[in-house]
Amino acid sequence: MDLALPGQLVTYDYRDTNTSTEAVEIPRSLRVVQWNIERGYHLEAVISVLRDLDADILCLQEIDIGNQRSGGGNHGQIIAERLQLNGTVAIEFQELFSPCRHAAQQGGGIHGNAIFSKFDMVYRIIDHEHQPYNWQRDGALLGEPRVGRRCTLVAEVAVPRRPPLLAYSAHFECFTGIIGRVGQLCDLLRDSSENTERFPHQLIFGDFNTFAHSLARFSPAYSNGWYRFRTIGMTEPEWWMKNILSWYPEDGCRNGRLDNEKLPDNIRFSEQILSSAVNPGWWDPFDAAKDATISSYGGMMTAKADWAFVRQFKVVKHWMTNRNFAVADHRCLVLEVDYARPDIVDEHKRRTRQAVHELEQRRRSKVWTSCSLLAALALSFVAIRIARANTSSHITH
Repeated sequence: MDLALPGQLVTYDYRDTNTSTEAVEIPRSLRVVQWNIERGYHLEAVISVLRDLDADILCLQEIDIGNQRSGGGNHGQIIAERLQLNGTVAIEFQELFSPCRHAAQQGGGIHGNAIFSKFDMVYRIIDHEHQPYNWQRDGALLGEPRVGRRCTLVAEVAVPRRPPLLAYSAHFECFTGIIGRVGQLCDLLRDSSENTERFPHQLIFGDFNTFAHSLARFSPAYSNGWYRFRTIGMTEPEWWMKNILSWYPEDGCRNGRLDNEKLPDNIRFSEQILSSAVNPGWWDPFDAAKDATISSYGGMMTAKADWAFVRQFKVVKHWMTNRNFAVADHRCLVLEVDYARPDIVDEHKRRTRQAVHELEQRRRSKVWTSCSLLAALALSFVAIRIARANTSSHITH
């Protein structure tokens, strides 16, 4: 099997050649999907779920091609052929075959992110400027030697009888902290902002690996950097909501919430980040605090790692499938969306700000409850000490 190189595209089209894109019937709202399929370890089950969903656009991460760990097949081609879709995989990594890999990690092929659709698409790649983990140098330390770097696939999707939309399929770095992922997020925010006039309708989907909280906060691999301590009291998705996703152009051309003058220069966000961390109108209908998409260590580490942002779309319905993680280690996000007028962006801004307000109220309530509990324990301890002292005094007399 001839394999593409990192940074290249592998394209498939298994749609019915007798049916043009314009003839495709859409009797309902557009159905769009976000899912990290965990390297396709259970590819047949993944395809079964996707076939039942019958989505118009699929944004998938962790597509394996030619890797021993997942059967050695071309998963991009198999998905496109079995579902009769048009699609492309953006290759992020060449997974080196190596004795330092466990069998469940063994490579020999390539790996990347994909977008599949019933419609015509034109593709490009965002080669992330921010690469917080050097896989080529340090991958072997994790038992995963690989060559390549993180990139995001972007597709201009020609939806029949409707304006074209811009779709993103991203997979941010997990072996970093908040600062590293914010850099990759800003790469997308900047690209999205630059394209809002030409493509006001956008889908920004992906596994953003926002889990630097709970047990992960204490891991130097999964949560490094100063911000793992500055965010105590909130999850990483909540921090994103408060500090980035609720900062809009009308709030300023540079993100004032991230511009913390009290931090040393070596850990402050750069001017490039501050000017890019401005939300051009993205909105995710799922709850940043409650709608976890991953769960590990017996449920002790849960997080909303996957996001499904829409811009200038009305979300008619949204839900998650693979809730028990039987098919992959991420839940699958499904949305039904309708094209909307520009004023829906203002409605989504209002809802985001309201969600942040509710998150802050919940956080204050948790802090108050924790402080009350600590105070009660302290008073109990003092009362026990006094009681013991009185008992000792009584015995002495």
